[in-house]
Amino acid sequence: MRWLRWGASLLVLIVLIWVFRDELGFLEEGFRRLSHANAFAVVIVIIASLASLVAMSGVMQQLMVAGGVNVSVKEATAISLASNAWSTTLPAGPAFSALLTFHVQRAWGATIALCAWFFVVSSAVSTIWLVLIGLSGVMLLRASIGLGALIISLALMVLLLAGLFWVTNNPRTVERWLKRQKIIKGKVRDGLVEQTRNLKEVHLSRYQFLSVSALSFGHRLFDMVALWACVWAVSGAIPWINAGENETTLAGVTLAYITAKLAGSAQITPAGLGTVEAAIIATLVATGMTAVEATGTAVIYRLISFALMTAIGWVVYFWYYARKGLKMSSLSTTSGEKETS
Repeated sequence: MRWLRWGASLLVLIVLIWVFRDELGFLEEGFRRLSHANAFAVVIVIIASLASLVAMSGVMQQLMVAGGVNVSVKEATAISLASNAWSTTLPAGPAFSALLTFHVQRAWGATIALCAWFFVVSSAVSTIWLVLIGLSGVMLLRASIGLGALIISLALMVLLLAGLFWVTNNPRTVERWLKRQKIIKGKVRDGLVEQTRNLKEVHLSRYQFLSVSALSFGHRLFDMVALWACVWAVSGAIPWINAGENETTLAGVTLAYITAKLAGSAQITPAGLGTVEAAIIATLVATGMTAVEATGTAVIYRLISFALMTAIGWVVYFWYYARKGLKMSSLSTTSGEKETS
């Protein structure tokens, strides 16, 4: 079985590399651009990209603990890196990534309800922070939008977080309301009631919810910092509130980041290869950068946040999961926790 896991995974990689071989020219271009980039800024890009994935693993670890499954940060980080590799490599990769994460969480001892709860809550919190970052970019750009509208939007985001916390801690109340209301009917209501019942297995304290929210924000923020540092590495100018000639601002970087995430969400190609770069370049040029420097920024950002992090994820997958198997990895962690306690 070990050789089957290795062989099947390697076969998938080889086939994908061959199919998308014409799309991988950015790797050579990226290394060429790196030779002329600010070395200190490139180090920041690498650290921020890793920190983004570690923060995402922290979200998983906290939510698993809230469901009564004691998981180490090491174990959560391992599956975050491995599942990220699957997500960014395969077309429709997020589905394969979610399947791998689900099986690993089940091997930890998580119930199906807890796994489903993790995906719903982590996605909801992450999306809320992405919207907040986008609103911040619009505000910094001083676009033609009223200050009152921005304040209302920010207040709504805070209310969404507070509402999400309340729902996770009051599933019985939500279930009774769903059964009484007349608007949602049939299978849709039954599905919502079933999902609400899943929340009864989880006890998320205020501290844990704040921790999850902060880590989820860190995941988004560190990823954006990586793009910000790429602009610095290529242009030699640190993006801030105001910009000089042929330079962009912090708001420009923020909008480029949001545009890239929206463009990559469809993921027609692995990790949105081609569409994400185009979105970053177009937004940075629109906010002041030259096409040459915007292209260099996009190439270096993708080389590190996509190619390097994916390579690390595949190493972790082969060493940690393909070599040991999901249950063996889980059991070794459990026994280690017992010895520690």
